Amino acid sequence: MEDNRKFNNFDLLRFLFAATVAVCHAAILSKLAIFVWLWEYLSASVAVDSFFVISGFLIFRSFDFSHSLTSYLGKRVRRIFPGYAAVVVLCGILFFFVSSKGLSGYFNSELLEYIFFNLLTLNFLQPTLPGVFEESALHFVNASLWTIKVEVMFYLSVPIISFLISKINKVFAILVIYIGSIVYSVTMAELSLSSNQEIFLTLEKQLPGQLAYFISGAAIYYFFDSFYKTAIPLFIASVVVLFLHKYLIDLSFLYPAALAVIVIFFAYKFKYLGNFGKYGDFSFGIYIWHFPIIQLLGHFNLFSNQLLGTLLLLVSVGSMAFLSWHLIEKKFLAKSSHYIIVGKN
Repeated sequence: MEDNRKFNNFDLLRFLFAATVAVCHAAILSKLAIFVWLWEYLSASVAVDSFFVISGFLIFRSFDFSHSLTSYLGKRVRRIFPGYAAVVVLCGILFFFVSSKGLSGYFNSELLEYIFFNLLTLNFLQPTLPGVFEESALHFVNASLWTIKVEVMFYLSVPIISFLISKINKVFAILVIYIGSIVYSVTMAELSLSSNQEIFLTLEKQLPGQLAYFISGAAIYYFFDSFYKTAIPLFIASVVVLFLHKYLIDLSFLYPAALAVIVIFFAYKFKYLGNFGKYGDFSFGIYIWHFPIIQLLGHFNLFSNQLLGTLLLLVSVGSMAFLSWHLIEKKFLAKSSHYIIVGKN
């Protein structure tokens, strides 16, 4: 497959998926009319699953084009960790000013645990800060960060999966991983229903539950030429699968593969919509910053005015995404990075 990043819509798709997650969270937390209306037509879970598909496609390609394992891991750390660490540490320190606790009640072991566990992407171990957002329906500082842990696990699994694929039949290896992931997800969902325990739904969202989306994206990468030649009939069949899954019959075992076909179709087969990454990759900034911003605006009751609340939210999230990219994320990327290159064109 020709490595042509210039003429695809991945940058635009990631931006749209990040914005979708932000809109859905805004609808839940702010109750602003425009976001509640959009929420009826959007799905945060589908957007997150689509992120995983794109990761599967691009990360396996990144691994193949890396000179070494160290180079591959270095690229992944530089792309994710600086921005991620910034949102964890800055929220941990600055949210003292919106906490109901005093100095000693805030700067204690709970704060250290929040920063420590969240930097390790173990957000579920300490999702809250002392006295912060206690009035919110959801006390979490940043509920969006759970996917970062899954992404990191994906990144670490790529060398192992790539090694297995090189040693055994490629189709067989991909199918085993895909089916194993689906079986795990279905099992966790059934256990949740039978036991009425939410912990199983939480486990279903972790590795290997989400691996089916990741490996579906990887499968299209590995068999891209075949995909490209048959993209239109595959796209039509995948749309039918998603329609049947949503309205008529449970097709969970086909859903990740069908979603992957649709996402990569819009990335490569759909009309090229321009160099959306020219001014930077704001999708990650939107994703990691929108939740604490929504919580913060809600804390100050700024959503009581629909128009003002909407404008403040859009400007705040957009500004933080812009600053996160230009002041933090971009500075850690190598000169050969896609975003450094396209930003010059």
